[in-house]
Amino acid sequence: MEVQAIYEGYDETDLEQQYNLRPRHPERDLVYARYAAASSELRAEANGRYDVRYGTAERQVMDILSAGAGAPVLVFFHGGYWRALDKSIFSCIAAPYLRAGWTVALPNYTLAPAAPIDEIVEEARQAVAWVANELLPDGGPLVLSGHSAGAQLAVMAMLADWRARGFARSPIMGGIPVSGLFDLEPICHTSINNLVRLQPADAIRNSPAHLAVPGAGPLLLMVGSGETEEFHGQTERFAEIWRASGNSTQTVIADGHTHFSILGAFGEANDPLCARVLEFLMDCTDDRVRHG
Repeated sequence: MEVQAIYEGYDETDLEQQYNLRPRHPERDLVYARYAAASSELRAEANGRYDVRYGTAERQVMDILSAGAGAPVLVFFHGGYWRALDKSIFSCIAAPYLRAGWTVALPNYTLAPAAPIDEIVEEARQAVAWVANELLPDGGPLVLSGHSAGAQLAVMAMLADWRARGFARSPIMGGIPVSGLFDLEPICHTSINNLVRLQPADAIRNSPAHLAVPGAGPLLLMVGSGETEEFHGQTERFAEIWRASGNSTQTVIADGHTHFSILGAFGEANDPLCARVLEFLMDCTDDRVRHG
């Protein structure tokens, strides 16, 4: 019987191998344990506010590691395929950005299957609106980042109708998606969807690849050299789509890093990946880059 390709030349077995990363990376839990330990140490030393509420749902809370009143803000959304993990694991990524004068906000959001993808995206947008209103009431640089599913949330927030939310224009200066998911269609064909429960229309409606518009802002896209072909493909295809929409993009391949280890480089001041992020953040303090 002929195997049927259903997405980018992959069949369902292929897609499972490309996107279900836990079997591929048995070291995942150890990597996250290291992040959690480093995060606990940072929170003990940082000027932080924890579990600050931005909405009414139980998980609509964020941690804010402050660089001082009026400082520019980097918002970071954790990954976990919208179904797992917690902001507290990833405080460690904030260290070099705090030293550079950036406040770092790490929101939680309701996890699937307790919330469908539309609600999760809406919560991400609510979190960003809260940050803009409460931490930057007079304006100021606001940049969004996130890892894996968190990268999708960051870009979906960039694509929100900010005027409908009471803003004269988008408050977001740019985005830094790390190992991102920009087209959700392949997730529908994997075991990940057992909890996420995406329908085809849900996938299209929440895929940045189908929604890119001019003026959404510049992106610094990152992916590890050791990630699957499809995670590279997601980044490459989306970079082309974003550029074709009139927005600027840069893409960085993190040498020697996997889907799980890349955040160690993101949060390590001496790593070239972190240096690229800091350079991008500096560029984003100039409002002129907003329009690519």
